[in-house]
Amino acid sequence: MRWIKGVLRIKEWQKKERARELEQLRARTQALKEEIASLEERMAELERIIKQAFSFEKLIEYKSLLSKKNELERALEELEREAEKKKDELKLICKDIKAVEVVKGKLETEMRRKESSIEMQRANFFHLIKKLLVFLLVFPLISFDQGALQKKIKAEKEAKVESELKAVSKELEEKLKRLEEERKKLEELKRVEPKKEEISPDFQKLIAIFNKADPDEAGAIMNNMDPNLAAEILLNLKATQSAAILSSMDAQKAAQVSQIMARKKAQFKKAP
Repeated sequence: MRWIKGVLRIKEWQKKERARELEQLRARTQALKEEIASLEERMAELERIIKQAFSFEKLIEYKSLLSKKNELERALEELEREAEKKKDELKLICKDIKAVEVVKGKLETEMRRKESSIEMQRANFFHLIKKLLVFLLVFPLISFDQGALQKKIKAEKEAKVESELKAVSKELEEKLKRLEEERKKLEELKRVEPKKEEISPDFQKLIAIFNKADPDEAGAIMNNMDPNLAAEILLNLKATQSAAILSSMDAQKAAQVSQIMARKKAQFKKAP
């Protein structure tokens, strides 16, 4: 856009210069015409005088004025040709100015359109940024609330399961110890077909709870449980659930419980 304005300034300057030059030519042309008119008046007067009373002096003056008139007329013709040339140049400059102004108008229209488009894009961009900022501000709060709620639900669930297990396991620990003692006695007696002790309803309830419990949660509880009781429970669980709970337990505790389980299985196999 800057170059268009530069071209217009140059063309306007050229227009002023040609107009000034044309005005000067017109002034000079007018002066010549007035001078020629004055000569013609003098020559007309000399013609009357010569006709009335012939005189060589007047004739010489007449011829001198005629010669001067011819020179002035030639000069006038030259000035008029130059004036016509300047007029043509001025017309071309005016035509160029109009053409440049048309281009300028088109460029300004295009620039306004682009600026309008840029402003619209900028507005859309800022709107998207605003929405993104709102999302970034709100999303962590939502995520935090959901995470906190999930943690609370999980904690309550774990606390409930742990409470139920502690209540049942405390009562069953002694029963299992007695069962273990009776089993040893039965093994010592070497009965032909040792009978499997009947599982108490409370122990069955405990087994049902562990079968449905989350392996990680159940493993955490068994880490704090008597290893014999833990082994007894695991032996009565589903194989997949038992393996999953063992894998989630503390490595040392899991090894201890696994040894007890292996020993119990071996005792059943060795029984006659």
